[in-house]
Amino acid sequence: MTFVPSVLTSIAVPPTITSGMPFEATLDYMSSSYYHPDAGCNWMGVAGQAVDMNNSPVLYLTIHISGVLAGKVIDYYSLTGTAPNYGQAGFEFVLGEKAIASSDAVWIQLMDQQNLPMTNQVKITTYNDCAKNLVMIRFKKVR
Repeated sequence: MTFVPSVLTSIAVPPTITSGMPFEATLDYMSSSYYHPDAGCNWMGVAGQAVDMNNSPVLYLTIHISGVLAGKVIDYYSLTGTAPNYGQAGFEFVLGEKAIASSDAVWIQLMDQQNLPMTNQVKITTYNDCAKNLVMIRFKKVR
C-alpha cells in the first residue's frame, strides 16, 4: 500500500521549521482504518516516512517518540523503512487501543544513525476521534 492523501483529514498545522536542521516535519490526521481496517477505533498511532529533497525515500534513520499519554509513559525508537505500508521509508508507532485526546504531551524526533538530531522535537496533538486516530508525519530534507 502507498500513502493516499485523499483519505486525510486536513488540519491547519504549519510545518515545523527546524532552524538549521536538515529536515522539517509536516503532520496530518486521518482514520487508521485505511491501514488497520480490522481495528476500527480500537487503535491509535503515529506513522509516516522520511524523504530527501527529491521526495526519494531515506532509509535507516532513527525515529524517537516520547512523552506521557493518558498516564502511560511513551518512549519508543524505530527506523525509517520498517513499515513499508506507509512508503519505502515508512515507520509506525502504536500508541494505544483507543483514540485519546492530548495536547503536546508526546513528541517525535528524527535522528541520524549516530543519534544526532535531524529535527527538533516535534510536539504532537492527539484527538479522541476515530477519524483522527492516526497521526501521519512526513519528514522532508530541506538542506
